[in-house]
Amino acid sequence: MIKRTILFVVAGAAVSLSAPALAVPANAAIYEAGMCLVQRDRRAAIALFRGLPLDRSAADLSALAAGPARDCAGGASGASSMMVRGAIAQALFVRDFRGTMGHEPRPGLDPVDLGLDAAIAVGGPPATEPYRWADCVVRNDPAATERLLRTDIGSPQEAAAVSGLQPYMSACMAMGAQISVRQSEMRSLFAQGAYHNSYRYWSGQLRDAR
Repeated sequence: MIKRTILFVVAGAAVSLSAPALAVPANAAIYEAGMCLVQRDRRAAIALFRGLPLDRSAADLSALAAGPARDCAGGASGASSMMVRGAIAQALFVRDFRGTMGHEPRPGLDPVDLGLDAAIAVGGPPATEPYRWADCVVRNDPAATERLLRTDIGSPQEAAAVSGLQPYMSACMAMGAQISVRQSEMRSLFAQGAYHNSYRYWSGQLRDAR
């Protein structure tokens, strides 16, 4: 399968981005499944998110088999845990905060703590570095993050939104650090960061999301 790799290097920091060029339809289906999960059974979607690991291992969707959202799982079958987490986070961000960081939650919907504090904690293990990096990007450029999450997967608008985030993508890397993130995973990481920071703002842990 053809692959593309982009390497950004600024002030001695590097972010390597790579992804299968032919994976767009499958990625879109994962995010459609995430929206379906949140719409059909928000509680089950949140429980699934919290139970999934941060890595690229295959997501275990068996907990949905007996619930009202079971028909949603097909689109995410075989997807990585990271991708499913991102699909759920994006759907929750749109539903709970109308896709805008700092926005008041929708009436009747209490935002939830998705449990990302450990993943973004300074000094955490190298495996969680992509989450710390994404959290930094989201906090520094919420407007560009929102634009990215409003685009269609694989669209020119998505590519343009990613380009708009490049200054902070590099600035949020520690001197001499390197991380490898697949292009298909960027939306996932930023969606998780967007919801997490919206929750922190709403719960008084952040002064301002902008």
